[in-house]
Amino acid sequence: MDINNLSKRAQELWNEWEIRSLILLSLFLQILLIVIGNRRNVSRSQGGSGTNRINPTPNNIPAFWAPILLVHLGGPDTITAYALEDNELWLRHLLQLAIQASTASYSLFKSWGKDPLIYIAIPIFVAGITKYGDRVLVLWLASSKKFRDIQSEEVDTFQSKFDNKFPSVGFFDMSEEDLNKGLEFNNIIPEAVYLHEAHFLFQMFKIFYADLALSHSSHMESYLILRSKKKATDAFKVIEVELGFMYDVLFTKMTSVCSTRTILRSISFLSSTSALVAFSLMVANKCAYTETEVIISYILLGGGVVLEIYGVIMLLLSEWAMLRLSLPEKPWANAVYQAIYSDNNKRWERNMAQHDLADAQITKNGSAFWTMVINSLACKPTPKVCFLKLIGKDNIQSWEVISDELKELIWEYLIDKRSRYSHEMPQPDPGMNDLKEILAERGDYVLKKMGCLEEFRWAVVEIDFHGSLLLWHIATDICYHDDIHNNKVDANNQLCKMSRSLSNYMLYLLIELPNMLPKGIGEARYKQTGIQLTEFSTRWRSKETPRPHWRSEEFMKEIKNLESNVSMLHDACKLARKLQSLETPVKWRMISQIWVEMMTYAASNCGWKEHAQALTRGGELLTRVCLLMAHLGLSEQCLTTASTSSREAHDA
Repeated sequence: MDINNLSKRAQELWNEWEIRSLILLSLFLQILLIVIGNRRNVSRSQGGSGTNRINPTPNNIPAFWAPILLVHLGGPDTITAYALEDNELWLRHLLQLAIQASTASYSLFKSWGKDPLIYIAIPIFVAGITKYGDRVLVLWLASSKKFRDIQSEEVDTFQSKFDNKFPSVGFFDMSEEDLNKGLEFNNIIPEAVYLHEAHFLFQMFKIFYADLALSHSSHMESYLILRSKKKATDAFKVIEVELGFMYDVLFTKMTSVCSTRTILRSISFLSSTSALVAFSLMVANKCAYTETEVIISYILLGGGVVLEIYGVIMLLLSEWAMLRLSLPEKPWANAVYQAIYSDNNKRWERNMAQHDLADAQITKNGSAFWTMVINSLACKPTPKVCFLKLIGKDNIQSWEVISDELKELIWEYLIDKRSRYSHEMPQPDPGMNDLKEILAERGDYVLKKMGCLEEFRWAVVEIDFHGSLLLWHIATDICYHDDIHNNKVDANNQLCKMSRSLSNYMLYLLIELPNMLPKGIGEARYKQTGIQLTEFSTRWRSKETPRPHWRSEEFMKEIKNLESNVSMLHDACKLARKLQSLETPVKWRMISQIWVEMMTYAASNCGWKEHAQALTRGGELLTRVCLLMAHLGLSEQCLTTASTSSREAHDA
């Protein structure tokens, strides 16, 4: 075949299918986004100058395809922003809306009176403007400046609403029944109370996110809500629903079911449906387009209507709709709620990523490459881990389930931490508060409580957080393998498993999400220590059992002899030796609580913007812990009685 003829034929095919293929691709992407969005521009338009009802021009594209692209640019309800930065670019999207609307209008103007189906473009154009305008509005409302302005206006209203209902003292003596009555939860069906609790906490979360402060009575209400939970899993469940509300506000259009949104969605749906009906009637009268163009038009118009219906169904089944359905004095709505809603919220990851320094092979040039050492892991990498490796997430080696036992461990620690915090400012200096000291704890309180602070102070207080994290990570790993190898503990020991899981999770944050941890030189120190650990640990991997373990005694002896060359590793082994001198049950109770305390320290030192951005990745355990702390009053944004009085006096 002549190469020139082949090239000419390929060009003809492209000219014929350029717009068709791109607009079908646009529809496919819309379907993909709307389906996976709640898990987590185009070519030119040609006006018809030669179209007529008798002799259609094969290369003449239907003019109403142009505004369909405008509908697609509006995006699905499940995704408006892919990152928080997108919300700050709302003005750029507004400009893009103006440009795209002008382009579509120009295309319609060129085809006016020449295309028998031009009138179908009008309702499609209306639907496109509605959907795209709605997206710009949502982005604008979620932008940091507008978000803060809204919360600044609402914070006083929110706080005064509950300050008038609850006494300023005696919160600890308030019963759950009195609390529910004050918050108007007493008339809500029991199955839906947690939704309303989560929404109440969400209103506080918005204030935290806007970097504003809450009054004493407001955060005492959230404390009482959480304190009433019988199990840690119940407290985490409420927090996860709350995170879902915040995710919808920051990254989707599914923020509420109100009259304004109902009108906008109705306009969009009716416009898309009327366009499909009108096109069907005109096709019956034999329009001038080819069979291929008619089929594509049906796919585009029908697909648009289906996506509209799917979006409405998703909204009606969302927490926002269920929240309104379960309001008091709506018996019929309560029946519907109980019939259709499931509280099995699977929006968030129930796992935490794991990264073990001993299993990460670090090369001498400082680069880290991911590997799964079969001798040290019981199973092969999951498809999810392999996919993350493919896209560059080499530091995720596996996933561990956030078990109920781990939630209970975290919850008990937070309740104990909260019990040590007095909301009353010490006198006479109202500028001092023990809250700062409590939030600054990163292992030292646990050691002090167990009478070991002086012995281990150098590993928690006298070293930066990143260095302490690395020391305890390596020491935990050594103690774990050594105790298993010497039959001191069972492999299924809960404290051992939870300690190691938290250790690997915190190291994952250090390497993969350092912005969520206090500032430091963790990456450089990680690489240096990793190179040294790789060099020495491979010699002391025991292969005597089906599940191999460290022969830690030999390993630590060699590290001790090479102290001058491997300072960080030497300190970790020194820490491991001291830990091994403790009684086994005491040791693991201490290690597990130290890791929880280190995590709470990191959580309280992570900005809300970083926590919010983590929601696009399925949410982090660190974010749940931070929210729990804030709602318990363990946050500097929670004002004490004295500071609230000072603020009120200043405002007066």
